[in-house]
Amino acid sequence: MKIQHKLTLNSSLVFGLVFTISSVLIYLNFIGSAERIFFDELARTASLTAMFYLEEDELSSSEYRGIEKKFLTATANQEIRLYDKTGKIHYGEADPDSNITLKILKTIRAKSHYSFKIGNSFYYAIYYRDNQGSFSVIIKANNPTLEIQEKELVKILLIALLLGMIVIITLSYTLSRIAYSPIRNIIDQVKTIDMTGQKHKLSYPETHDELEDLFKEFNTILEKVYQNIQIQKNFISHASHELKSPLASIVGNLEVLLQKDRQILEYKNVSASVLNDAGRLENILQNLLVLSGLEQDKKEPMQPERIDEILWEVLDQLASDYSSTRINLNWQLKEEDSQLLEFNCVKTQIYMALYNLTENAAKFSDSKPVDLILRSDDNRLSLTIRDQGIGISDSDLNHIFEPFYRGNNVAGIKGNGLGMAIGHKILSNHGISVLINSKKGEGTEILLVF
Repeated sequence: MKIQHKLTLNSSLVFGLVFTISSVLIYLNFIGSAERIFFDELARTASLTAMFYLEEDELSSSEYRGIEKKFLTATANQEIRLYDKTGKIHYGEADPDSNITLKILKTIRAKSHYSFKIGNSFYYAIYYRDNQGSFSVIIKANNPTLEIQEKELVKILLIALLLGMIVIITLSYTLSRIAYSPIRNIIDQVKTIDMTGQKHKLSYPETHDELEDLFKEFNTILEKVYQNIQIQKNFISHASHELKSPLASIVGNLEVLLQKDRQILEYKNVSASVLNDAGRLENILQNLLVLSGLEQDKKEPMQPERIDEILWEVLDQLASDYSSTRINLNWQLKEEDSQLLEFNCVKTQIYMALYNLTENAAKFSDSKPVDLILRSDDNRLSLTIRDQGIGISDSDLNHIFEPFYRGNNVAGIKGNGLGMAIGHKILSNHGISVLINSKKGEGTEILLVF
């Protein structure tokens, strides 16, 4: 069932329940009030009856005639009986009422005033003491007017309930359609989205409510999905290129080599070239395995390590790999901040990340010096890697952490575009923020905050 229909159904059920409870309370209150009024009339009739039958000898003729007139007017359509102590009818209708039992007569004598209802008949009784004896005066009457009013009231309430249900269902359905029209509009837009094509963004009215917040979050998700799809497309494109180049070189060299017999030196040269290309393939596959392992949820155990010790190991290795590039370590940490150098991490991963970032600086610096600056930043350790190399354009900077992505200005420089992706993933897993500031032709500055 659609939410719109659920809303209509629930609101209708709630209205029906509230109206039914209200109707029952109105009905019970009306009946109770009408019966109390009728019993009050019967009480006055019972008093007149007692005076009419039992006080004749004690009243003057004029007083008695006044009571008689009121009595005859009040007792129309009513049955009157006076019972003595033995339960026999002393005055009134000769035929006894089968509903009047000895138990009821005892209750009347005990309470003096007693009203009750049996079926559609109303009874009001008093226990009257006179010089002629003590009598139970019982008035029995029906109230056809009240019965008609009860039926009319029930009829009115049922009609009101039926009309109310029709109105509330119509209003609920209309309002729910209006309320959920933005959602239906979004659903229609989502059905037409092709995530493999151009970027999509949902359009919606500004309602300043929870629905608008939901649509904003959905647009954010769409943006992330689009970016991930573009990254995957770029990954496939660049990966196929990076893998195809050494494979094509290996196949081409071997095909040329097998066309005819060669000198030993030619065999050696081709073998060296093939070995170099195979090494490139091995390096790419090894980096892919590392990147794949970093993407998995399974984390290696971390333990406290000294960042400066890891950094010295990186510098020692780079001094061997890039002997023509001078790498300067600028130590700006105060002695009291030395405890910031201890960091919970996986040592081999942090080594790989720092090596990849610093190697990129050395690789693209065009043999110019590279500066590493260690300092305290808001009581946190920060490392700045600054080079004076070829720099990165704004368009390339948006893709710098994508696997296999290489800038437009790095042609002819050895690399496969995985180093930055691996380094960024490691740093992200360790909660280390990375900020890059670069201008094409002026160099690059990378800030790591631990």
